[in-house]
Amino acid sequence: MSNVKSKTLAQQLRWQLLLVAVAFGLAIVISLSFITWRSVEFAADNLLKMEALALEKNARADTSFQLPSNQYLQAYRRWDEIPQTLAKSFSQDALKDNKVYERQLMNEAGEEAYVSLLRHVSADGFTLYILSSYSSKETDKFIDRVTTYMLRDALWLLLFIYIVLFALIYWLFRRTNEPMLLLSRWAQNLKGDGRLAPEEFPISELNALAAQLKTGVDRITEYNLREQQFLKHASHEMRTPLATIQACLDTLDYQLSGPESKTVKRALKASDNMRRLSLALLWLARESDRNIENRVLHLPGFVAEQVEEHRYLIQDRAVDIKQQVEDVEIDIEADLLQIVFANLLRNACQYTQSGMITIAMNSTSLTIQNPIELAPECVSDYQSFGLGLQLVSRICAKVGWRFDFSERDDHAKVSLDWS
Repeated sequence: MSNVKSKTLAQQLRWQLLLVAVAFGLAIVISLSFITWRSVEFAADNLLKMEALALEKNARADTSFQLPSNQYLQAYRRWDEIPQTLAKSFSQDALKDNKVYERQLMNEAGEEAYVSLLRHVSADGFTLYILSSYSSKETDKFIDRVTTYMLRDALWLLLFIYIVLFALIYWLFRRTNEPMLLLSRWAQNLKGDGRLAPEEFPISELNALAAQLKTGVDRITEYNLREQQFLKHASHEMRTPLATIQACLDTLDYQLSGPESKTVKRALKASDNMRRLSLALLWLARESDRNIENRVLHLPGFVAEQVEEHRYLIQDRAVDIKQQVEDVEIDIEADLLQIVFANLLRNACQYTQSGMITIAMNSTSLTIQNPIELAPECVSDYQSFGLGLQLVSRICAKVGWRFDFSERDDHAKVSLDWS
């Protein structure tokens, strides 16, 4: 299973929207910078064209009109009237009508200047050559100032847009998250009661999801109820014949003596184990928090008795049982501990072909370790040890004991802690 930490829908959307906002902001800043630069260039070109139109109007109205010829603006009627120092920087053949061309040249004062040339041609062929020259330093300062103002205003506008967008997104999050929270609370109640009435959510997809959840939980609840009822009925039905068997065996034990009594005593122990198991199953099926009654156990005697009862499982194999038991008495749910211990020891005996089974027990814990030998195609895990360990796991979970099963280097180990 992946170790990736899960996030809520709101957290995931928040990070995604933050990345989108950063990308959107960068795109806006880059776009505004380009638009600002193009706007300044467009304004300068059109300003020169407006000057050309004004000069054309004056020249047409007055044939003696003196075209301007100063430091910043010069106008000429013919190409050969343009000073050679400026004309050589432009190619007459490459010029297009009513298009502005710009060069960075050295002016008469020895300073760098932006020189713009426009060949203005009217519809009837009236032609003017317009030259404008401005200091590069002053022009750059002006452009920087204009760009700064425009970008500042654009950033303020962008900030305002961001505030409005984030307020809108926050509102949408709240509106979107409310149905999810309703579904979550409804599902939590559904865990405890599979018969919870359906609820209408404001989103149709959530209604479909809720219906599927309820159908699944209802099916599982019905199955669990049938299982619990079966366990209750089976346990109750077993108690009467078990009591009868127990009474008959007690009578036989009282009446018989000699070798026959040994067989009866084994039957009595088996009947007593069945009684404990029946009580444990009934206790598990009730889903009650009430524990089974405690009794005082002397650990060495308890372990020795269990080992003797299960020794027949290893009598034809080279298997020995080593007991490391603390000589103490403990107050514990004795019937449950006996069921758990018997299941764990039985599994250890059944799956050990040769070697040593080690039992270590003290006042707070129990550990059983045994070697295992399985065929290559077999898988040795918790499930392969059958119903016994599952029953042990359920008992431990309900009574609050810590149970652990592990397998390492061809050895199986079970640990139980009731401290």
